[in-house]
Amino acid sequence: MLITWHAPHTLSAIYPFITLMTYNTAIGIITCGLGLYAILRNHRAMLFVCSFILFALGALTILDIIIGIPLNTTTWFVVLLSEPPVHTQPMSPVSSAAFLLASLTLFFAIHPKGVKSIVATLLSLLIFFTAVSTVISQEFGLFPSFIWMGVKMSPQTAISLIAFSSGIFILRYQAAISAFNRLNFFNRLVTGFIFMSLLFVGVGSIGLLQINNVASISQKLYHGPLQASNASLRVKNDIANLNRIIKDVAINPSLMHEKNIPVEVDDIESRIAAELRIIERERLGKADIAQFKTVFSDWKIVIRAIHQQLESGDIEGFRSIALNQVQNTTVTLEKLCDHMIVEAQEQMRLLNEQAITTRDHSANLMLVVIGGFLLIGILVAALITRSLSWQLQEIRKAMLSISAGNTQTEIPFFDHPHEIGDMAKTLKIFSLNIDERNKSNELLAQHQQELEKSNHRLAQTNKELETFAYVASHDLKSPLRGIAQLSSWIEEDLEEKEFTEVDKHTKMLRNRIHRMEKLLDDMLVFYRAGKIDGATTTIDLKHMATELFEIQNTKPGLKLELGDNLPIFDSLSTPFEQILRNLFSNALKHHDKDEGVIRVEAASSATFYSISVIDDGPGIPEKFQERVFGMFQTLKPRDELEGSGMGLALIKKIVETYGGSISVYSAGRGCRFTFTWPKTIERKQQHG
Repeated sequence: MLITWHAPHTLSAIYPFITLMTYNTAIGIITCGLGLYAILRNHRAMLFVCSFILFALGALTILDIIIGIPLNTTTWFVVLLSEPPVHTQPMSPVSSAAFLLASLTLFFAIHPKGVKSIVATLLSLLIFFTAVSTVISQEFGLFPSFIWMGVKMSPQTAISLIAFSSGIFILRYQAAISAFNRLNFFNRLVTGFIFMSLLFVGVGSIGLLQINNVASISQKLYHGPLQASNASLRVKNDIANLNRIIKDVAINPSLMHEKNIPVEVDDIESRIAAELRIIERERLGKADIAQFKTVFSDWKIVIRAIHQQLESGDIEGFRSIALNQVQNTTVTLEKLCDHMIVEAQEQMRLLNEQAITTRDHSANLMLVVIGGFLLIGILVAALITRSLSWQLQEIRKAMLSISAGNTQTEIPFFDHPHEIGDMAKTLKIFSLNIDERNKSNELLAQHQQELEKSNHRLAQTNKELETFAYVASHDLKSPLRGIAQLSSWIEEDLEEKEFTEVDKHTKMLRNRIHRMEKLLDDMLVFYRAGKIDGATTTIDLKHMATELFEIQNTKPGLKLELGDNLPIFDSLSTPFEQILRNLFSNALKHHDKDEGVIRVEAASSATFYSISVIDDGPGIPEKFQERVFGMFQTLKPRDELEGSGMGLALIKKIVETYGGSISVYSAGRGCRFTFTWPKTIERKQQHG
């Protein structure tokens, strides 16, 4: 726009349209754009300058156009142009008011949050609705022309102001909503009430403008064309009355002294002069008035001349002129009066049409204003209601989440002041109380689990002690009784000097002592199981199984088979090796043939490895399968098969210590021992 003002020939085809935006308005729109840039860059000094320029443009224009102070705001820029402009016009008063609002908007938009952001947003909405309403009203004729004071806002200005206000709204909307939500309930209602009151004042002002407009039209109708029409009628009547007097004297000359024609002429002349001044004041029928004055002046001269004829006794001459020339002049004067009456009536018709148009405009305007008032009122009420209901809904969601046990739920509006903030803080305390209660419950449950485990271990220990006490009374006494018996036999053999029997009984005595030592060693190993587990190392099951089998196998005919996918994993090597060694020892020791196969298989689940040791030995009858994991349990007499009966019991204790389990399956020949081993062993579990 400024380029076109300075170089009109550059865009000469659209110069008239472009220059509808005045030079001052173009400067103001550019300043609005710079203000938006300053907000984006958070440049406060630049923002203050832009705000000041907009305020100066709007205020000076209003002082010049509305107040009437001669500030030359319309043509001051002409000295800056290369050639005089084709036309100049002042800035629209509405544009000036919009720039004042824009100045305040930029001033409050400096602050990115808080109540001032609410003010900036509301002012931007006011600018937006002002610009939109001017476009709509000018396009559809909703507002009477007098509202614009003869200078309307150009479409370019309206579009620019809409863009500016939209930019402010986008930049500060979120901050305004956040600040509005932080107000207490009363202040929100007060804000809505003030906004609606301003709207009401605006509606009332427009209504008063319409009333003043109708009153102005009525006043114009009374003081203008109506008075001119009445004045023309009175002039016409005065002309007709004077003409009647002259005709009466012409018919009856004796009335000459009764009807003093010169005096009547002077009276009519003074009255007509006053009436003509009324008509001239309304600027109606200038040509008719000028012609009327000329004809009336000639008419007066003729009347005075024939009156002198009448006084000299020339009655026929008086009568001839009075009934012909004077009559014709009278008709001419009456026609001129009729012309002035018609013109006044036409002016009255135009004013009536203007009144009707104003009435229609007023009706349309009031419908739009009332509709807009109701719509904005509904929006304001919805905003206040939605603001509160949304906050309460968020508080409710958080409360339900916390009541469901999710104490880590984020508490909304915790930093807000007033009622909502108090509710959030109360909810936070409620959440902390529930969290403490949950922690106490978890600690209590943990202690209860530990107590149950301790009770279980204690019960297991008591059971083991009972078993030990029961079995020890037999298994520990049995070798002692054998030792006592053999010592008696050796004593008898020495007395009888049967040295051959002494050697035999001595070997048997040593065998009983060895069996008792092994029994005591196995018992010590059993009670230490799970308490000394060593360090975590990498276990290669294939390698460990091969090595243990080769060390323990004394029958060349027994072979080891290894299944596919035997795992390599990190775990406690010492207890795992002890389990595998005892299972191999059990399978090798109880195998009843010189040839056979012992197989190792493995499977994996999410948390455990499942290891199986399978042999093709004599098997275990189903009725004895539950007994094999007991202490001191053997299926053959110890004289036939050396052993303490503690091997499988030891395996079971180690496996269960680390959270696993062991089972046996045998149907006929062959036996499968399967135990589970955890993939992850916690230190707490190790020493449990």
